[in-house]
Amino acid sequence: MGVSTSILLTSVLTTIGMSGGAQVTYAAEEQTKSISQEEAIQAAKKWVTIPTDYKLDRASFLDAKRDPFTGTSSWRIAWEDTKSNRITATIDAASGKLLQYSYYRDGVNTTASQKKLSAEQAQSIAEEFLQRVTTSEERQNLSKPNEYGPLYSYFNPQQSIHLFSFTRMENEIPFLENGFQIVLDQEGQLTFFSREWYDGKLPAATQMISAEEGKKLLMQQTKPSLLFVNQREALRGGDSSSDPYMLVYRFEENDPQFVDALSGKVVNAVGTEAVERKIQPLGTTIAKSKGEERIITKEEAQKIAEQLIKKFPGSYRFEGNYGSGASSGPDGIRRQNWDFSFTPLQSKTDSEERVELTIGDRGELMGYEAREGARFRERGRKFTTVVPWSKAETSAIQLVKMLYDDRLGEMYLLPAPTEEEQKQLIERGESYAVRFGWLKDGVTIQSMYTEVIVDPETGEAEGVRAPWDGLPVYATEKPTKATVDHTEANQIMQKQKEFMLTYYQPQYSSYGFPSQPMEPLLIYRYVGDEGVVDAVSGQWVSYAEAEKNRQPQDIDEHPQKTALEFAVRMDLLSVRDGKLEPDKEVTRGEMAQILTGLTNRYEFRNLGMFYEGEEDQTYQFTDVDMKNAYYPAIQKAIQHRIIAKEGKTFNPDRAITRIEAAEMLARLLGYGSLLEKTDIFVTPYTDLQKKQVPAVALVNAQGILAGKSQAAFSPNESLTRAEVADLVQTMYEQTQKK
Repeated sequence: MGVSTSILLTSVLTTIGMSGGAQVTYAAEEQTKSISQEEAIQAAKKWVTIPTDYKLDRASFLDAKRDPFTGTSSWRIAWEDTKSNRITATIDAASGKLLQYSYYRDGVNTTASQKKLSAEQAQSIAEEFLQRVTTSEERQNLSKPNEYGPLYSYFNPQQSIHLFSFTRMENEIPFLENGFQIVLDQEGQLTFFSREWYDGKLPAATQMISAEEGKKLLMQQTKPSLLFVNQREALRGGDSSSDPYMLVYRFEENDPQFVDALSGKVVNAVGTEAVERKIQPLGTTIAKSKGEERIITKEEAQKIAEQLIKKFPGSYRFEGNYGSGASSGPDGIRRQNWDFSFTPLQSKTDSEERVELTIGDRGELMGYEAREGARFRERGRKFTTVVPWSKAETSAIQLVKMLYDDRLGEMYLLPAPTEEEQKQLIERGESYAVRFGWLKDGVTIQSMYTEVIVDPETGEAEGVRAPWDGLPVYATEKPTKATVDHTEANQIMQKQKEFMLTYYQPQYSSYGFPSQPMEPLLIYRYVGDEGVVDAVSGQWVSYAEAEKNRQPQDIDEHPQKTALEFAVRMDLLSVRDGKLEPDKEVTRGEMAQILTGLTNRYEFRNLGMFYEGEEDQTYQFTDVDMKNAYYPAIQKAIQHRIIAKEGKTFNPDRAITRIEAAEMLARLLGYGSLLEKTDIFVTPYTDLQKKQVPAVALVNAQGILAGKSQAAFSPNESLTRAEVADLVQTMYEQTQKK
């Protein structure tokens, strides 16, 4: 590129720096021996330049007691500009060192593909920045860049990145969780920096068990979990057209996976001796599929609530529907729920003994409250006395067995927090949250659990909170089966990695924060490619390879290469096995997916989602059921009025025509109400029907979708992925000019 490293770095620091301003949100703990807020801001300026259009949004002081991961007090400072681009910096309150830095840019450079840095240029920028923010003593104890992989994964689907990790080395032993991580975007701009450095004493590398013994223990006693994972989350993408669940082997928090080199004990990710836990379902009942999943009405939900309340002791009277809610997650699916209240017949008060049941529009119990707000887990209470956790579990199990009596074979009690974690919960004034995991075909579903909230003083279960996106699907007729066992999976994993002696920083438990930084361990483990074992095929699934396969390899010579790369960075076009297929026709379902992806962007947020009221039900097309891969996008497009509520079928797999694309684009831009006004628009195209003129005139005026010639729009021709990428890029660039 002919640009020196120093010039590039100066550009980085000038472009992405920080800015002071008014409106400070200030929250401080005890500030003994710490720099002031202004000194912290000046320290941040020492490391990066601050653009004048960024205004100070928040500066807060975090005492060491509230940040047990680092054990140091820090200032956390954030700046924003008018387009929601955000910069944050964490400054050590004692030394003024830069601990963390991140730059979130909501906008995407549409011509970035023309400004790509080479790996060598990016490394030079990273090393120069590292020299600026670290001491010579620290740099002497670092590995080569990326010698041991990232400190932790960093993924941004909207831009290509250059990631550099410099691992801490002590006595020639790598400390894989310590060091520095620097991330640059493809233009060389710094987007992320992190310093991870344990200041305490590290274990001495003496009186260890032998490497041979460590390797033997890892082979014989480590055991990954078999579980279902959401493949789009696990693989940071996945195939939206396939089953969302993927059966894999991987190590979870409590699994035996490392060998303590000093004690010879097999430990888990938390750093404690691993104890095998067998999953014991609460019962044997398993709900079978009721046929095709569908959306229910409020009246149907009320009937479900009225049946559920009959499970409670005594008799209740229905008090009515006291509220409702709706949410739309990243998948675009709208989920409605309704709150139904009941009062015991023998009660003389209106609200003290009221029971509330929340039913979702898939017919599932989403929540329960015996006291208003109970399921949202209060904090800051003062307890005079507390019941033991075991009593809370007994109460929670009793409630679950009553409410979920038809699915007890799919639920199991998750491990209790440690005594130290229980103590911290009480000190924070939090209610107990007893968790129950879910099973699919008898196998754990990762990160899916139902919480029962228990009052620590009385031991009474007074709230239930189900997963926001609903319970797992009903049992299948042909359950997915693993073809390899734990031992074989462990061997497959170890073949992908290298046996090593390393320092290890134990992770914190899922139940909360440690009271102080956890002391590092000296362990034997396997280090290398990260991924999972596909339990069905027995194949290793590499995260790095999956990421590589999401980068297009078939567009280098394509005339719309820049637009195609832009669409991939924006996560609007998917790549499968390295193929983008730029000249492939875009289907109606795919177009809905692309345009609804734009609605997540800042520039299109003003469009909002249009609900006509609580009774407004999801519009259904007969050929797009809830199992269809495009169902979420189509529902979201309906909510944003990109698709009209017309007709019984949508034909998601048919190639979209140019006129259909024009109508969707016009609606996306907010012109839906003008599409019927055929008398006020004209176009130069002679091949349009009168009803087609408004949409074409509107998008043509915006320069988004022109005709095939001066006189012909060719409304019935299809659009390729490259053509759609081009029009999306054009539309996005126009929003940037406003």
